[in-house]
Amino acid sequence: MAQVQEFDTANGIRAIASPGKIDVDAQVIDLGQLRPEMLDPRVLVPGMERLAKSRAVIVNIDYPLGMAAYHHLTSVALGVEEVRGIYVMGKAATLNGRVGDVMISKVIHDEHSGNTYLFKNALVASDVQPFMKHGTVFDNQKALTVRSAFLQNRNYMDVFYREGYTVMEMEAGPYLSAIVEMTSPQRHPQDEIVQVAEHDFEVGVIHYASDTPYSRRQSLLSKSLSYFGVESTYACAIAIARRIFKTEIARVRGS
Repeated sequence: MAQVQEFDTANGIRAIASPGKIDVDAQVIDLGQLRPEMLDPRVLVPGMERLAKSRAVIVNIDYPLGMAAYHHLTSVALGVEEVRGIYVMGKAATLNGRVGDVMISKVIHDEHSGNTYLFKNALVASDVQPFMKHGTVFDNQKALTVRSAFLQNRNYMDVFYREGYTVMEMEAGPYLSAIVEMTSPQRHPQDEIVQVAEHDFEVGVIHYASDTPYSRRQSLLSKSLSYFGVESTYACAIAIARRIFKTEIARVRGS
């Protein structure tokens, strides 16, 4: 592990271990120090050489859930000069797909705040599908951010499914609450329909299906993620990396 981290550091990727109070690791990736010839070919986009002029970094936080996501993003926003993009990748239960599928939502109801967030998702199905051979990508979905993983309750799920909610997860709502506070001089509202305003940075939210609560045989509680889940997680990560690279290359070119 020490050798891996030493290699990563030499190529612009620095790992930060959990501070102890919370069990969440992180990475800081310096785009200007990345070596394109060392990267997975799937993440390469035209103009990669221009990243050498970038002063931007990626802060990659290792999957905080619930209100931890809100507190993490709020802290990051207070500590940096400029935010150019926020991208959320997580696992979720799907009510209309299979394990290994990918869901991209543009409406998220948050049980923590009671808000229903409407936002423009920077990611679309065509960003992900080319990197998947078996799974399917569903965009224009509606997601429900739950407080806890009580996803096997059929009566509970039916209520939201009838309203068109097909994704159940645990972090997107709090992230959007933090994003609202980043773009407004007041605390996020409660129990409202919130149109997340256009801002200087883009927001991408993407989930891979780890559970299908309507069928216990298709749940990670009863089997491993297997190849199909690994394929979708890599496809999501590739799509986000490519989006970040394209956005920063365009900014460097225009500066």
